[in-house]
Amino acid sequence: MLIDPKEVFNGCPVFDAEHVMLVNLLNAVYKLLKEGKKDEAKKLFQEGVVRYTEKHLKHEEEVMEKFGYPDLEKHKKTHEVFRKVIAEDIKNLDDPKVFASEAALAMSWVISHVKKTDKKYVDYFKEKGCWEEACKLLEKPVELGLEEKLKEILGEDYIEPSQH
Repeated sequence: MLIDPKEVFNGCPVFDAEHVMLVNLLNAVYKLLKEGKKDEAKKLFQEGVVRYTEKHLKHEEEVMEKFGYPDLEKHKKTHEVFRKVIAEDIKNLDDPKVFASEAALAMSWVISHVKKTDKKYVDYFKEKGCWEEACKLLEKPVELGLEEKLKEILGEDYIEPSQH
């Protein structure tokens, strides 16, 4: 099942664009798996999802640190769990059923994390009165240069990260 990008919006254009790009990556992996293109899905997962996730999480942590988010260490720990799952625990990518299960786990983690855990820093920044400043600090989303590949794989299911 493809993820609806609206599930990962938090109201900051740059983070929304990064979350949408992560959704595009996961959706592309899912679509490739459904089409039986296991090797292509595995490559996109390793070179796309894992690398993009690392860049995005670091970006998010830098902003939380700059604005003194009090639960930064706790938030970082949730990121570490996800990093470990996608970079280390997904060892059997050659078994399509295991890989599909792990990709589904990554999808559900992203949605849950954005809706629950990320919402806490959004609420904190808004209460502190620095939400707009934090969003302006973010010049542009991190990129991997995979947009054209994702458009090719996803076709009409590709969501432009900046259109929401």
